[in-house]
Amino acid sequence: MKQILPTSVKTAFHLAAFQLGLLLCPTLHAVVAFTITPAAVSNTYNGHITLQVSGLTSGDTVVVQKFLDLNTNGVVDASDWLVQQFNLTDGQAGMVIGGITNFNVPGDIDTTAGQITAKLNFQNGDFIQNIAGQYMFRLSSPSGHFAAITSLFSVTNLPYVQKFTGNVVSNGTSTTLPNAVVFLFPPPRPGKNGPGGSPLAGVVANNSGNYTIAAPPGTYTPVAFKNGYVTDFSAPPLLTLVSGQSITTNLSLLSATSSISGKLVDANNSNIGLPGILMSVQATNGLLGVGYTDTNGNFTSSVQASAGQWALRAEDTSLTVHGYVGLQNRTKASAGQTGVTLALPKATALFYGKVQDSLGNPLPGSDVYANDNNNSLYETDGYADANGNYVAAVLGGLGANDPWWSSVSTDTGPTSYVFSQPAFDQNNGTNVTAGAAVQANFTALLATNYIAGNVKANGTNIPAVGVFAYATINSVDFNVYADTDSNGNYSFNVGNGTWNVGVNCGSGNDSLNIMLGNGNYQCPANQNVTINNNSGSANFVVQLCNGVQILTTNLPDGQVGSFYGVTLQGSGCGNSLNWSLNDPQDFPASLGFGGNGSIQGTPNTSGTFNFSVHLDDGNGHSTSQSLSLYIAPVSSPLQVSTTFLPSGTNGNVYSQTLQATGGQPPYSWFIPSYSAAPPQSLILASNGVLAGTLTTSGGPFYFDVAVMDAGSNTAYQTLSLTIANPPPPPSQITTVSLPLGTVGAFYSAQLGVSGGQPPYSWSLALGSAGLPSGLAISPAGVISGTPTTNGVSTFKVQASDANFATINKVLSITVNPGAALVLSSPNWLANQFQMRLTGAAGQNYTVEVSTDLSSPTWTSLFVTNSATTNSFNVTDPGATAKQRFYRVKVGP
Repeated sequence: MKQILPTSVKTAFHLAAFQLGLLLCPTLHAVVAFTITPAAVSNTYNGHITLQVSGLTSGDTVVVQKFLDLNTNGVVDASDWLVQQFNLTDGQAGMVIGGITNFNVPGDIDTTAGQITAKLNFQNGDFIQNIAGQYMFRLSSPSGHFAAITSLFSVTNLPYVQKFTGNVVSNGTSTTLPNAVVFLFPPPRPGKNGPGGSPLAGVVANNSGNYTIAAPPGTYTPVAFKNGYVTDFSAPPLLTLVSGQSITTNLSLLSATSSISGKLVDANNSNIGLPGILMSVQATNGLLGVGYTDTNGNFTSSVQASAGQWALRAEDTSLTVHGYVGLQNRTKASAGQTGVTLALPKATALFYGKVQDSLGNPLPGSDVYANDNNNSLYETDGYADANGNYVAAVLGGLGANDPWWSSVSTDTGPTSYVFSQPAFDQNNGTNVTAGAAVQANFTALLATNYIAGNVKANGTNIPAVGVFAYATINSVDFNVYADTDSNGNYSFNVGNGTWNVGVNCGSGNDSLNIMLGNGNYQCPANQNVTINNNSGSANFVVQLCNGVQILTTNLPDGQVGSFYGVTLQGSGCGNSLNWSLNDPQDFPASLGFGGNGSIQGTPNTSGTFNFSVHLDDGNGHSTSQSLSLYIAPVSSPLQVSTTFLPSGTNGNVYSQTLQATGGQPPYSWFIPSYSAAPPQSLILASNGVLAGTLTTSGGPFYFDVAVMDAGSNTAYQTLSLTIANPPPPPSQITTVSLPLGTVGAFYSAQLGVSGGQPPYSWSLALGSAGLPSGLAISPAGVISGTPTTNGVSTFKVQASDANFATINKVLSITVNPGAALVLSSPNWLANQFQMRLTGAAGQNYTVEVSTDLSSPTWTSLFVTNSATTNSFNVTDPGATAKQRFYRVKVGP
């Protein structure tokens, strides 16, 4: 520390004036800064994009807009696509439901007032964000607190050796179209209209209309899009790119002759528009177009009038940053129509969890797809991040008649795996309540083998029909599904295990009921295929109106004295199915057998009865089937033997197997309709396992369980479950060191503690040395006061939590000498220059002198040696009329 004082009074006056000027200088306000990290990534990047805004007022709100800079001029033009827009508020997190953060919705993740840090998952399923090209992030203040800031961000195409290149042209001519967006779609799927899934890569054509897009070897459909044009997907190019190859192909767009306009709004408040959302339009003749909503949610989609009616939809992957749920069905509109309103609901519940392989390795980019399974109204996607975590926003409160179903989509993500299904999918889904966060983890099974086959009827291959396979491997359920190709062939990857393979005869556009007509065919039986490091096959031949089949091959057991009722199942092409017994003398005498295949009555004799049934379809086709029925003797009454449930802990997995006795096994468990539901997220399976991850605390929670035996006898039991919160972690003083103090200056430091049970009470520990003179510690853990003595003080503090658990820690405070160094009162007396040195008591100082500051040589003039005085008179006997400069150093 030093102070320079010239000999002349004039110089001293100037110095004082300069110091006064510093005191009067106004404080400069912070400038708002906006950074993007990283500022450039590859289109295969799996990490986060971090946005940081500093220099804000505490609690301030900003608007972030992301534009695709189509002409790469770095300026937001009318032709640029607004591909994202959201608000960020200082100190406000994103969407949190049921205690789980939806990390797809950006929020402030730091704790610094006036600064916002937000993270965007780059691979969030919104493929527009991964187009190779230049983007512009625009930061603005809705309240006009600062001028808008624009920062560039770029996505590069991973430099594969092989590539597609060419021009985007207008209406099949040589006229090129600049700045169109080119996508590489997977091949069209059998039986599906339009693209075969989400784009695998994308790039912006340059200002001359030329594009180049690199990709791994494979088969692709390149397609271009541009405002004012539509693309024809009725006969898209299907090109196979081999290693090291470069394919040149021009992509033609058709001029739009009309448009459809409207607005995308919040379903609960039509005044809220949804900005930056990808809108797609599709006509039945294969024409496609895309566009984006503006900052108010308005859209105008280019169409062709000749195509008539178009189907519009807001792509749900663009909705993730807003926390909204997409619609499964498209909205119909005619060319030229205006004022079309699409209303979308904001999510009120979540699915969350991890997607990983059997070794626990994350599988980033996996698409977890969820939809309501019965009414087919809503859909949503959640993409796994680099750690395998995903969140999918859904709409809660749809009721038990419209449960949600969730799975890992096979349209995207790794193809060498098959994925497990949640337990609730086996029960047609789960009823998600509003405000709930439902955990559903997915395990990937390595699927390097495959099952393949063919589906035909009357010797003719059946294309575009669904084929499924399911297996339970290591107690985990797996499902795969595929449609047959144009030759009736199908194939899907599977892992080791026994797979049950069948054809979709029930519902959906790829079912035999739709293709052949219900009642015009006989659904082929499922086939078991065992995979053990090998591939397998299952071929299916559908019988058309010339066969009959008995589908029931096993009968449930009965019991003497208990009503027995079963209806045999069969199929055929006739208008009616007629059942009869081939050997009635072997059938139980106390049971009746109906022409509709019903077997019912109350058995009075135990034993095993072997007999044969006959089925006639009324068209001259018939078949027979041998059956066996076991009637058990009278047993004890059915009752629930589980009367007590052990307590659970909030956040932990809970699993208990309920027990029953008596009656006629097997048993089937359920929650009766009159009963309250078990605690949130617990599900009672039909095998009696009550399991789930506990997401609440308290209780006891009361509910009834019921068990039904094979004789349709039912028993009931009331159970209760108490759920405790997990104990807090042990207390720990987190303060590592304390700041320096200064004698005579106010001092304040907050001690920190974590764990335990708040509130905490602080004090000095028994037997501890005292704090520095002038300081005290408050029960809130604040050490404050004005130190009076310099030096190092070591002491021990302690903190006690609400449960009287006490911890302590040794800390120290260093107090520096207090008073600031001042050279003052310059005076010329008797050919000597005098001044006063004021500092800290007990501190030695050295005064030095120089005659030239441009190249100073400092000479010692005076050294203090007082332990009690803080003020000294200093005399320079060698002073002359020339300028001299002085400085003070701490210490001798």
